[in-house]
Amino acid sequence: NHMTGEPMEGETRNVLVESARIARGDVKSLEELKVEDFDAIVVPGGFGVAKNLSNLAVKGQDMEVDPVVDKILKKFSSEKKPIGLSCIAPVLGAK
Repeated sequence: NHMTGEPMEGETRNVLVESARIARGDVKSLEELKVEDFDAIVVPGGFGVAKNLSNLAVKGQDMEVDPVVDKILKKFSSEKKPIGLSCIAPVLGAK
């Protein structure tokens, strides 16, 4: 519940459905991302980074990055492609 900050009991959400609603367009799963198709990656901050791209919101300093996100960031890095991380998103690169 974004008004109270309390978890919504019994409610589940699909990140792709929510993303498509907000973007009003066709979104794809990160599993479909091909690093060779992009010149750079930019990850904006926000609670999504802490809850959907990692488990920082739950585990704090013991957090783990989502394996797909970790693989993508490492691939961009190994190919020496720019990686932009803003707000809370640098925690993804720090791990």
